Amino acid sequence: MLFKTILLLLFSLKASAQVFNAAPFLAMGNTGLAQGSLYSISNNPAGVASLESMAFGVAYQNHFFSSEIQSQAVFAALPFASSSTLAFGMNSYGLQGVANLLTLRGSYAKQFGRHFSSGISVNSHRYYVTNYENDNTLSLDLGFQYYANDDITIGALARNVTKAQHEDVVPAYIPVEFGIGFYYKLSTALRIAYDMYYGLYTSLDYRGGIEYAVDSRVVVRGGVASHPTQYFGGVGLVLNKLHVDIASAFHPRLGTSPQLAIAYDF
Repeated sequence: MLFKTILLLLFSLKASAQVFNAAPFLAMGNTGLAQGSLYSISNNPAGVASLESMAFGVAYQNHFFSSEIQSQAVFAALPFASSSTLAFGMNSYGLQGVANLLTLRGSYAKQFGRHFSSGISVNSHRYYVTNYENDNTLSLDLGFQYYANDDITIGALARNVTKAQHEDVVPAYIPVEFGIGFYYKLSTALRIAYDMYYGLYTSLDYRGGIEYAVDSRVVVRGGVASHPTQYFGGVGLVLNKLHVDIASAFHPRLGTSPQLAIAYDF
């Protein structure tokens, strides 16, 4: 079992486990480039510019239904001054006691008028294998969002524009990729998202998702991604200022990766 777990870990590292998407985005096909949320910290930093109050969140994901491979994440955002937001995030991925990828993020986002926002994120990446390897590096992300109207938002992301990488001996890489996304409110209850990524070292990745609000407190989500082929689903609960989201990714060969995310708006 341990041997299988390590193989799964290495597979996931090569699939750029430095990127973490919280449950609401994960459930909608791993999208999020054009959405605005506390969880945009690890997706498109421009998305936190629309926040109106301080927010804090945590997330936990169990990969491939293996208790050995886990992700944990923490998010915090503080709007201030005129349409500006500072945000901080941390996500850890790995096999406890064996190997770990830790990413720390600091973001600044600003909204310009009613139609445009931008964000920048400085990321510190640490790769650690017990009694073997320890490597650190920094990367930079740039994000933008354009609000065409009240119903349509377009997002763009340039991830790792500095092309930072770990040392050659480290079996993990920080993706260099560019993405564009669309978010469309079809009605007060129904919304769709579509993202497309181009990576320097990977194929084009197409992602799509749908969200339906059963009522003001319950939201159902689903989605699909092309590279690798995965399916997603989840549900969100809004309890006043508390947001509880459950989601899961379904990989045809590796299995299910459920996630729980909890956020609070102050």
